[in-house]
Amino acid sequence: MTRSRVRTGREAHPAVAPSRAHPDPGGAERTAPDPDLPTDQRLILAAERLFAERGIDAVSLRSVMAEAGANVASVHYHFGSKDALVEALISRRSEQLHARRAELLDTVEKSGAPDARALADAFVRPVGELAAAGGTPWIRLVAGIMSGNHPALTRLTEGFAPQARRFNALLQQIDPDTAPRTIRFRLTQAMNLTFQTLGDPEGLQGMLALSGTRLSPGELLAELVDTVTAILTGPPDR
Repeated sequence: MTRSRVRTGREAHPAVAPSRAHPDPGGAERTAPDPDLPTDQRLILAAERLFAERGIDAVSLRSVMAEAGANVASVHYHFGSKDALVEALISRRSEQLHARRAELLDTVEKSGAPDARALADAFVRPVGELAAAGGTPWIRLVAGIMSGNHPALTRLTEGFAPQARRFNALLQQIDPDTAPRTIRFRLTQAMNLTFQTLGDPEGLQGMLALSGTRLSPGELLAELVDTVTAILTGPPDR
């Protein structure tokens, strides 16, 4: 597998409006970018869906441009390269995610008495809200980047670093005896679980159905917050 390096510039890109859903020949609903959107937004939406379905390296720029209904030079005109398209796609949602998480962390810090469940909620809830707003393909894409150790992981890590430091400080405040490396390990596992779960809720529901269990979206989110709380606090006897 070819591993390309993602640029780390901070170019600004406009917010992307929702897509329109169209049935495909097989009968499943297929989401295609709204043809009335600007070309750069259609490209980002098309790339987000295709990358989430197949993986970044398995999707050609021609496939993205065809899905977006754009001409063959459009990606290079608007973004310069596939790497820059990937970065724009990651930045578009992650900035929204980080802003929401910062609000929740501000509340925890101002309380003066942080607790692990409040931190778990600050970690998970923004991702759940993003999923509810139609961001599941992006969440699935991020889960794939993390599990596959794709080069785009560097961009994701850079973006999360300031908030990771806040989580570290608050968790250290809750339990000063916990080693920093243990806190970092737990945060990494919390991130993996959150994105894997909310990036493929249908897959999880399918597994739960084998035992006769069905969770509403709200119940799933609450269970995930509880589980992330347990990850962040560690064994109860320590």
